[in-house]
Amino acid sequence: MPNPFFYGGRVNPEQFVGRRAELQRIFAGLEVAHTGQMQSFSVVGPRRIGKSSLLFYAATKFAAHLAQPAHYRFGYFELSDAHCRTLDGLLDGILKQLDVGQLDGKKSALTEFQDAIIALKARGAFPVVCLDEFEELTDHHDEFTADLYDSWRYLINQQAIAFITASKSPLIDLAQTLGYTSPFFNVFTHLPLGELTDDEARELIARGANCDRPFTPTEQSDALLLADKHPYKLQLAGSLLYQAKADHRTVDWAELRREFVTQLQSVGLEANAARTLKRVGQKSKGTVISATKAAIQELFKAWIDSMSKPR
Repeated sequence: MPNPFFYGGRVNPEQFVGRRAELQRIFAGLEVAHTGQMQSFSVVGPRRIGKSSLLFYAATKFAAHLAQPAHYRFGYFELSDAHCRTLDGLLDGILKQLDVGQLDGKKSALTEFQDAIIALKARGAFPVVCLDEFEELTDHHDEFTADLYDSWRYLINQQAIAFITASKSPLIDLAQTLGYTSPFFNVFTHLPLGELTDDEARELIARGANCDRPFTPTEQSDALLLADKHPYKLQLAGSLLYQAKADHRTVDWAELRREFVTQLQSVGLEANAARTLKRVGQKSKGTVISATKAAIQELFKAWIDSMSKPR
């Protein structure tokens, strides 16, 4: 397998790793649709933390997480797409992805959309709409007015649709900033997205063990030490390590660390290169000291055991 690490964009669902707790919570909130209810979720986290990858994975791999996936219809929308910059374009796109036709212009766009979603519910289907980069809608508030959010809240009240949004700020904060009073913004379950768990971070970097330039256990540990549990940083560290191992070269970790910090600075994730390199150096020393202490303790224990044995 070639380089299994990718940074700079949305991760392919086939290479998605982790977020088990978040996915379990999302699908548990959707699984109760048979009771006439579905929960909507607002995924909130800083840039480059993996919000887009999570939403896209949920929209494409839902069948693996739901007991009766045939009843659900998912749509994923990256709201920076030019097709989503107008009300008609967005609503028409949603209807097409949900496979319920398209706007025909005989009524207002909102009315047509509502009627189509209500009809879909009547057929026993559960539509789930994933809206990535939700700030794009609020940034164009002249096009996406309070009428849109009131209409969507109506559909949520009818248990006809669920939304999963991704944004850097909580939806209620976005609404307050723009003076929106629609109750749409306060029906979501807030789902903060932070770094991966320890196990998930190790699982992600362990992908390097099975590529055509396999990472040794020590190299995996060093990459984890550099990137910690941040998904973007782990992908970056893994990719740089893969490149550094070309032609079976000895990895120059000092150069790799410098390149790692440079790349982080270029996307605004690292403002102080010296501080990061110092932190990694301190952790490396701490790891060596801990390992030395552990070895000494083992030797001492072995000596005590040997002295206690009858001669």
